[in-house]
Amino acid sequence: MLNPKDRYWVLVADSGQARLLEMQRKPYAFRQLSEVVSETRHLTSKELVSDASGRTYHTQGPGTHGMQPRSDPHDLAEEQFVAGLAKKMNHAATQGRFEQLVLIADARTIGRLRRAQGKEAADRVLKEQALNLSNIPLQSLEPRVRDILGWAA
Repeated sequence: MLNPKDRYWVLVADSGQARLLEMQRKPYAFRQLSEVVSETRHLTSKELVSDASGRTYHTQGPGTHGMQPRSDPHDLAEEQFVAGLAKKMNHAATQGRFEQLVLIADARTIGRLRRAQGKEAADRVLKEQALNLSNIPLQSLEPRVRDILGWAA
């Protein structure tokens, strides 16, 4: 059963930015704990890859050609950003810094969070909402989050 005095952590994120909110139902409290923006969010693929692609040699006949990267550098950077968020949530869960966790993010980011989070954080997930609210100002975000949680104003 949910306790109205439980501390709720709400992670509002997308693949390149995240805000961590703390909420409590009684007495009511809402505050932003932190905001994180990926350092690679606005970099081009060329800036993400260290230098030219590798070269491969043909075993029969002369010539070489450039190798294509095995994965998209932006996709890899986003995966690493989300994995870092999941690690922070798991660490905080093991320290008992919150009782309930709510994830609000686009569907792709929620999937990545789900795969990366540890058991401690996963056991405390109360709700997941596939919605991108990461660019909404904090004062507009509060009523949206309360509505997602089903808390009356």
